[in-house]
Amino acid sequence: MQINPKVPSAIAQSPGSGGQSNRGQNFSYNPQDGTVMSPDRVRLEGVEIVGTSVSSQQVRLKDGLLPVDGAYVYDPDDRRYYAANAFAAVSKALDVFQKAYGEPIQWATGRARLDVTSDAGKMLNAYYSRQDGGLFFWHETDPRTKEVVYSAASGEVVAHEAGHAILDAIRPNYFSAWSPDPGAFHESFGDVLAMLVSLKDERVLEKVVEQTGGDMSRPNLAAALGEQLGRTINHTAGKNVTGGDYTRNAINKFVWQDPNSLPESGPPDQLTPEVHNFSRLWTGAYYEVFQGIVQQKLTQGISAKDSIASATDESLKMLARMMKTAPEGDFTYKDMATALIRSENSGNAGRYTPLIEKVFKSRKILPDSSEQSLRASDLETPVGSRTFHGILKGDHFGPLQGCKISTVLSGFQASVADESDYQLQRLERDIARLYRNGDILLTEPNQVVTTDRLFKPNGEPYVGVVRWIDGQMSLERVAIGH
Repeated sequence: MQINPKVPSAIAQSPGSGGQSNRGQNFSYNPQDGTVMSPDRVRLEGVEIVGTSVSSQQVRLKDGLLPVDGAYVYDPDDRRYYAANAFAAVSKALDVFQKAYGEPIQWATGRARLDVTSDAGKMLNAYYSRQDGGLFFWHETDPRTKEVVYSAASGEVVAHEAGHAILDAIRPNYFSAWSPDPGAFHESFGDVLAMLVSLKDERVLEKVVEQTGGDMSRPNLAAALGEQLGRTINHTAGKNVTGGDYTRNAINKFVWQDPNSLPESGPPDQLTPEVHNFSRLWTGAYYEVFQGIVQQKLTQGISAKDSIASATDESLKMLARMMKTAPEGDFTYKDMATALIRSENSGNAGRYTPLIEKVFKSRKILPDSSEQSLRASDLETPVGSRTFHGILKGDHFGPLQGCKISTVLSGFQASVADESDYQLQRLERDIARLYRNGDILLTEPNQVVTTDRLFKPNGEPYVGVVRWIDGQMSLERVAIGH
């Protein structure tokens, strides 16, 4: 993909590549977290310093910072370290994706800069909020180790949250969907981006080579996301709820099942409709494609390090190409897999289409068939979107009965105008499930709902909130990713 020279870059160019800025600043940066490797530093270009204010063209650090010996590099025990690492990790993730995407990101918040709050207080959480215009990171004490854990200390966790903001900028209507797939894809996009950004770091790459020898099916620190945070989550829960010392792991064998047929909760080896859980299916499939690209390069006699590095670049371009043709509103994993193949065929001459089809068919995301490849007609999903409106009816909706609902439809759903009953049934099914699970925040007329009210006591955001307009209830999707 040809890169747009107008895409802003906040990451220093390597020596001899040009683009050195006299506004370059060194920042603390750990592409992983302290349980995996010690922090390092990264040089960021285009940083604007006004007193204690630190910002770039697209990112603003809400925490005030003063440099030490001319650099924003701090000891990991210094709380300023978390602010520097958060700013650096967001800048890194944004720069890596924009170079692959070829266009500058315009934030869905309506603001020129994405705000980054490195320590918003005491909570085991990290999230992106469109309403509040930025990313928020928190801290909590691990009940077993007694260590105070800052979510901003992990470059992976920060990059994941930046992924929510990036995806919301590209496809804002995903936060209008009520079905599990778009919400789960939001989580997967953040995980995949965090993994690939991490692999762009030389120290991470060398460690992964050491751990795998190029066999990416082996456990490695790039595939495991948020090790320190995941360990703390498990210690807080008093049991293993994530599957290991991580929040999620890209190495898995999950296959597609209708999310409406899945149990609402289960052990870590069980898929559920909960978005973080169901995201593991798409992440696992995408990682398996990445793994296959590495293997192809190894068979060509390329070294393990160069194979992984090259596959990382290929996977970033693949991700960016897919988002150029991705559904614009509500979709299924099958719809997104079709977009992935379509973009690979049009933008990369179908180089990895057989690999993608093999993986996504084996994962049952795409239907298996005797045909070697999908027919051209299967890939001709209509583009565009339309908004669908309805009203909830039935006693099983309780206080939500009579509430207005809407969603943005994509692809074939958007192109068929006479299926209103079908679309309403789909919407009612999804919202009924969310209501049963307590994922809808009920409100009273004239009630002011601040962002902190959009979170349940366990730290999970509500999926929807009731808004009142002229005495009429309307169900609004909460635009928070975490």
